[in-house]
Amino acid sequence: MAQNTAPIFTATPRLGFGVINSLNNTFDMTTGTSASLFVAGASGSYVTKIRVKPSGSTAATVLRFFLNTGGATTVSANNSLYAELSIPVITSSSILAQNDFEVPLNIAMPANYTIYGVSGTAPGAGTGFEVTTVGGDY
Repeated sequence: MAQNTAPIFTATPRLGFGVINSLNNTFDMTTGTSASLFVAGASGSYVTKIRVKPSGSTAATVLRFFLNTGGATTVSANNSLYAELSIPVITSSSILAQNDFEVPLNIAMPANYTIYGVSGTAPGAGTGFEVTTVGGDY
């Protein structure tokens, strides 16, 4: 099979949505709760970035983003810690906008691979992190 000699672009833009709202302080995602944020399409996908918006006041924490082969998350060989994002203490306000955070990815994902997100500390009651994953399917 000949190698690709020209860039390949996605055919269909796609967004993934999820909410990270529970504690999972593991580094292999094999226990605890995780949020599915994006599942690659049948021909694979390209993901450019993840945008995170806090939904309320939060303590300082770290969000971790994992790539999963599409297999069980309880098997460490299926998961790879890909990126981390430090979140400062955030106090919600009815008159001030909350900061958005971005994690650049720019990765091609094989078919059915999944991006999961977890929080290193438990978000407060009724709070969490609204996550939008920006990408497209081949």
